[in-house]
Amino acid sequence: MIYELRTYTLHPGKAPEFIQHAGGIAMPIRGDRYGKLAGYWSTDVGTLNQVVHLWAYDDMAHRTRARAELSKNERWNAEYVPKIRPLLSKQENTILIPADFKQVEPSAQGHGVYEFRTYRLYPGRVADWLATFKSGLAAREKYSKLFGLWSSDVGELNRVAHLWGYTDLNHRAQVRKDSLADPVWKETVGKLAQFMQLMENKLLIPTEFSPLR
Repeated sequence: MIYELRTYTLHPGKAPEFIQHAGGIAMPIRGDRYGKLAGYWSTDVGTLNQVVHLWAYDDMAHRTRARAELSKNERWNAEYVPKIRPLLSKQENTILIPADFKQVEPSAQGHGVYEFRTYRLYPGRVADWLATFKSGLAAREKYSKLFGLWSSDVGELNRVAHLWGYTDLNHRAQVRKDSLADPVWKETVGKLAQFMQLMENKLLIPTEFSPLR
């Protein structure tokens, strides 16, 4: 299984219109026939005017075939693409490989805010970071649920990404406080720091049609 993370930066103020077209036109046309949707969000904190969507494929061959078939879909090209193209400022994508000890759970409900964290690591340290993270994960998940953990395969390399769900921003703040006071997780965080060059995060609001919401 592979995942494609697509991040679209929109012209200011155009995110609601884009999401309306995505939910009302794009999803009925494509469903899960051209890759399976795992999550669809808009940014609330971090880089604004963005939508972030995560798609699952069996492998790269499946993705290539699905993308080729979608590009030939007449309704897609006539009803959806012309509406969203003028709204777009920038498009980015990354191919992600899920960690073997944490699979995405796409049926979560009741999480009003998701936090997507990406870390750029020193070259060659992805395996070390994942092993260290795994050693403390049970302690961290006492406070909130991890919904996905990946390393980058195509795009900017030497990156890891993880996705957490919270009921709201207050819940996130409390979880961060409590988990960083946990001695096991605190020790784990200290060990992880030696592998990392850069940390980034985004707080995401799920759309009504997102499987993770």
